[in-house]
Amino acid sequence: MKLVTRLVRTAAVVVAGAASTTAIGGSAHAALQNGLSTTQSRATAGQASELQAMMLKYVARCALRADQFLDGPADASGKRSRFPGSMGVAPEWLDGTCDHACEEKVSSCLIALTNRTGKHVMVSMISAAPTMGADLVPGDNDIAFPHQEGAFFGNVFTGEAYSCRGRDAAKGAQVKRFCALEPDSCSGLAQFSDAGLCEEACEMTCSPLADGTQRCAAASCKDPSGRRWAFPITTYLRNQIEAGNADRLEGSRARNEAVEPLAGRGAIRYERVDFGATPGVVHTFTARLAARDPGARIEVWLEDERRLGTLEVASTGGVEKDQSAAVDTSGVEGPHAVVLKIFGARKVGRLSTIEFH
Repeated sequence: MKLVTRLVRTAAVVVAGAASTTAIGGSAHAALQNGLSTTQSRATAGQASELQAMMLKYVARCALRADQFLDGPADASGKRSRFPGSMGVAPEWLDGTCDHACEEKVSSCLIALTNRTGKHVMVSMISAAPTMGADLVPGDNDIAFPHQEGAFFGNVFTGEAYSCRGRDAAKGAQVKRFCALEPDSCSGLAQFSDAGLCEEACEMTCSPLADGTQRCAAASCKDPSGRRWAFPITTYLRNQIEAGNADRLEGSRARNEAVEPLAGRGAIRYERVDFGATPGVVHTFTARLAARDPGARIEVWLEDERRLGTLEVASTGGVEKDQSAAVDTSGVEGPHAVVLKIFGARKVGRLSTIEFH
């Protein structure tokens, strides 16, 4: 059954909730945003076309190559949407059928992109499984994503989704990714099942990168019953936090994964920021922002009780640039809530990412 027909018939069952994802930059797997929400859909018949379109968009980006696209079915006005490809794990599905291997490949991609909150987070997606496509082979574009989150596999067309925990799965809470760290909390495409530690559940293949590090990807994995799955996808995370994924905003708004101040003063709270396993190893706070004028400042507070440091914001001429300040994290380790207090906030046009390092 061809791609359009198959998805139109299954979208209302498989799809979880409306969300979008965007491929940016050169290597698709090193610049793909997740955001497929695990919130259960309560769609009515009148919403079906929107859900179908969302599912077609995600599956096109997983299954098709960047030089392919999918024309969706016409809506009530006769207009057709066009969905571009990206990952290319099953390009044959565009004009042909999707066999069991195809279903597993597409499912692994969809499961890896799923997030229980629907928040968009930049992830690196790699695989050591044969025939998964060149875009999933580890490369130097993955250098910016050093933290191994986990591996994902299953078949969402039969309601099966599995995740295992990588060595840095705990980093997921900082960037608002939870389906490897807390699989029981994820549902929608399918209820996630915990496959344990990736080093125990999967056969891993490691590849060296130009900076001397390596990326280890699953070549195959076992689910809790012992069945082996041949096409897992492994995800790696970066340390940067999308500013718009804050847990609480005051005097500002989240827009396109960034924060835009709305008042002269604002406060932004982030839960479970990772300060590492050793006290005091974090020395720097970096914010990527655009500032029209100088004079704003960002105070960095731990649990809203201890000020770690202050970033005096310089003008960037309205373009986004990284600005950094020293922070005193003596005695601080593990996850903590962080509050950014922004003064002269209207001079800051946009805050895109933050990082503690």
